[in-house]
Amino acid sequence: MHRLMSVWRRPTIWEWVLALFLFLMLREWLIPLQTLTDTGILWPFYAIVGGVIIIDLLIPYRWLTLPIKALGLIVLLHATLFDKPFFDSEWIGQLYGQMIHDLPLAFQQDWASMSILSRNTMFDLVLVLLATMLTYLVLEQRQGLWFVFLTELYLAVLDTFLPYDASAGVVRTLIIGFLMLAISHLMKMMNMATLAGKRSRIMLNSLMASVLVIMACISIGYAAPKSGPSWPDPIAFLTGKGKDTPVGVMKKVGYDNNDERLGGPFLQDNTLVFIAKTNEHSYWRGDSKDVYTGVGWEKGDREYESILDPQTYTWENTLFQGLETKKVQATLEFKGPQQFPTVFYQGQLKKVSNYAPPEATVVYDKMNQQLEVRAGKINLVQLSEKNGRPEYGPNPLLLKLNQYKVETEVPIVSEKAVTNAGTNYPDDIKERYLQVPASVPPRVRELAATITKDAKTPYDKVRAIENYLRSSGKYKYETKDVPVAPEGQDFVDHFLFDSLRGYCDHFSTSMAIMLRTLDIPTRWVKGFAPGERVGTDAFNYETVEVRNKDAHSWVEVYFPGVGWVPFEATSTFMSPVRFNYDLVTSKPEIPVPLPNLANQTDSDRGNGRFNELEEGDSPAGSGIKIPWQVNAGLAVVVVAAGIIVWRRKQDIQLWWMRRQLNQERSSEFPDRYHLLMRMMERVYTRRQPGETLREYVGRMTLPADKRQDLRYLTELYERTVYGYKQMEQNARTIAEQILERLIRQLKP
Repeated sequence: MHRLMSVWRRPTIWEWVLALFLFLMLREWLIPLQTLTDTGILWPFYAIVGGVIIIDLLIPYRWLTLPIKALGLIVLLHATLFDKPFFDSEWIGQLYGQMIHDLPLAFQQDWASMSILSRNTMFDLVLVLLATMLTYLVLEQRQGLWFVFLTELYLAVLDTFLPYDASAGVVRTLIIGFLMLAISHLMKMMNMATLAGKRSRIMLNSLMASVLVIMACISIGYAAPKSGPSWPDPIAFLTGKGKDTPVGVMKKVGYDNNDERLGGPFLQDNTLVFIAKTNEHSYWRGDSKDVYTGVGWEKGDREYESILDPQTYTWENTLFQGLETKKVQATLEFKGPQQFPTVFYQGQLKKVSNYAPPEATVVYDKMNQQLEVRAGKINLVQLSEKNGRPEYGPNPLLLKLNQYKVETEVPIVSEKAVTNAGTNYPDDIKERYLQVPASVPPRVRELAATITKDAKTPYDKVRAIENYLRSSGKYKYETKDVPVAPEGQDFVDHFLFDSLRGYCDHFSTSMAIMLRTLDIPTRWVKGFAPGERVGTDAFNYETVEVRNKDAHSWVEVYFPGVGWVPFEATSTFMSPVRFNYDLVTSKPEIPVPLPNLANQTDSDRGNGRFNELEEGDSPAGSGIKIPWQVNAGLAVVVVAAGIIVWRRKQDIQLWWMRRQLNQERSSEFPDRYHLLMRMMERVYTRRQPGETLREYVGRMTLPADKRQDLRYLTELYERTVYGYKQMEQNARTIAEQILERLIRQLKP
């Protein structure tokens, strides 16, 4: 028992602290996924990283950790992606079949054609391997400086070149990394301390000094005066366009009601708009528009309703009906210099309350589901007189609210419902939402028809065009180098065939118009992206900050019997709606083919994006057929590998123990001596029951120099363990040198 415990030792408190800092560093790599990709939740990835670190910390035998990690990964995949019982072989066969089916696509880097199941599984495997490597390098080898540097570089690149604010992450990484390096270095110093009683005091004093240095640096950095940025646009500067760009003619990103002319470059603006507390991370809907003019969007006919007491008014089925929903509550507080008379809400509105200032009338645009706030408690007023008849409208004096609370419901769209919705559109929907101006040339219609030539239903056509814009690789997300369509050329035509670059307005407008050419009713929607999570309150409500840079536009598509369903055509934004993939067919799901894009460039952040079943491909069913040759080949490889491992098991065991001895340099001498004796048993002969260490060493057939070294180490061990004597520094140095020499000379 003593020999076993000397190897399977208990981690110290400082090793646990070091492991915690490593987890926090890896967390900084995962946090941006929720902003830059369609990832819905991060806890499975946190579970993988935390599980790998704990397993590697507790179990010293790496060969034993591999099956434990594999089993844990399988359990996590089952919990997050499957509803069948764990011991049901059907889901295992489905996982295996989908992985074999998508493996060639992975080698071709065709991430968009892979299923969500395969993409998540492969990402989880890569995450397990990455975390395992880092635990070895950081926790065992104490080599953490390079990882801190890479993390800072990673966050700096994201902050500079992608729509992600990594300011807080950079500061957190600096603090966590400094503490991690300090503890790692201090543990080395503690192991070299000659007096065991002084180790804890050395560690505590050094750690306190490190914390004080960090606090002083942060305080000075926070309090020191700061000048404005002298390099406002690093991307434009690096590409040589910074000085030539006339900033004065560029628009600044943000929300406004004038969309009559779209396009052109804009400047990013990080100004805070509002802070929201909500139980749902989703888009903030502001308004929709239905008339496309060839250069922008306008509103057609409108029907207003003045709501004198919004706190008692309830909206019913304004966007959709008959779908599963999640009830959402959100409180918005406008903190920045900008305020809006428009009420922003997630999903489908149910109620507005707790608004300030209270003397307001909410004017509801029934046709576009927009809520605007007007000053005073008044109904519609007469604005003008036409043909001898008065025209009524809402009070034109807008009122900007400081805060309000909205109760909404977010849909979980049934794929079966939208697939079977058909094309029996109401007359008023067809008249209003199929409008296409004459400025749209025939090649736009031809492109839409080509993309959807194999799609059978309107829903399949919607997905085909959405995937084409997001993932084909032809269109680049760009905000600065964005040309304006020439006079007389259609906005959509210019983007699809000439400029091939733009931002959300370009992608969403193109999707809406292409679908209209296919007689699918659509409309253009604008508002804000979800914003950045900054905290969580006691009720598990998230606090998010929404800024001008989060202003966004997307598409709503009408399905008979269902209503308006949002879709996202811009590759750099997540899907605004959850889908329930409940469509069951007797045939395997075949992805809608895209046009031949062999000669086109790679997509700009569009490929390889994954999510948590919020959008994209559903896991393929068991209909995928794997050739028997593939299964037979895998079986032969597994059997051959097993035979090789069995025949070379002694070599593998010896290699592993030699590696372990090299890693246990900081351990006490008795522990390292036990590892050495175990290696001797593997190479030479087993120790007999009741045989003392001296008898065993004397019985072994060894060269004289090895026997002398081993006897010396045995005497030191007996003196240390049975004589309860502390080894002197000189004796410890000699013992380490002999151990190193014996390790190098050991061969099976």
